[in-house]
Amino acid sequence: MSDVVVHVTVSDIQSETKFVAAVEAFAKTRSDEASAIVEDSPTIMVKTIMSGNFIRKAVVFPDRRSATEFLSLWRRQKHCA
Repeated sequence: MSDVVVHVTVSDIQSETKFVAAVEAFAKTRSDEASAIVEDSPTIMVKTIMSGNFIRKAVVFPDRRSATEFLSLWRRQKHCA
């Protein structure tokens, strides 16, 4: 199975903070699930990609399910005040 890469635009400190909160919430959720069903948490990797004035985060997941769950969480997180 190949990795799934999700790209997220981070335009300012506020969106960076929300992104970090989403990553932490995702990791905590997966950690809680892993404890309940006795399996390892999936490994995710975050890379920062700078292109001129634009900053993106590339988040690498081991499978599509994990990527989809993170994107759902990220979409909710970035619209929170």
